[in-house]
Amino acid sequence: MQVYGDYTISIERAFSEIDNDWKDYEGIVIGGTHRPNKENTEDLLEIIKNARENGTPLYAECHGHQLVCIEYARNRLGIKDATSEEWGQGTFVVKKLPELNVGLKGGQSYWNNYKVDDEILEKWERPKHFFTAQYHASYQSAIGNFHPLIEEFLNYAKQFKS
Repeated sequence: MQVYGDYTISIERAFSEIDNDWKDYEGIVIGGTHRPNKENTEDLLEIIKNARENGTPLYAECHGHQLVCIEYARNRLGIKDATSEEWGQGTFVVKKLPELNVGLKGGQSYWNNYKVDDEILEKWERPKHFFTAQYHASYQSAIGNFHPLIEEFLNYAKQFKS
């Protein structure tokens, strides 16, 4: 399993509490970050595209979810300059929120300044091998109370043991 992002400790903890063998599975994990940069972003978008096209299991939360939606907008919806307002020029499919979205909302843990545009989310057709959310499912997962999104991803990825 390949893991990307600055905030992956909670993801790795949640995965390990569910399945100690998760690192042996084929898959991509993209967590959150407070330091996105344009160069790294383009690399991650290519990784996401390859995962989508090749059927590689992918788990993404927060910033990772935003990147998945940018890749979808560019390569499936034909919005070639799709980007985040965070990086400047282009068609903003990820937009800055009026204020920080933080805390438990609808039972999920949020910590984000940016959000995928609702129009993109309405058009998004999630591939069966992609498991993504704007919220931090890993913060909500605990022994005896695993987050269903993470558990579903690991059960799916287990089929692709390296």
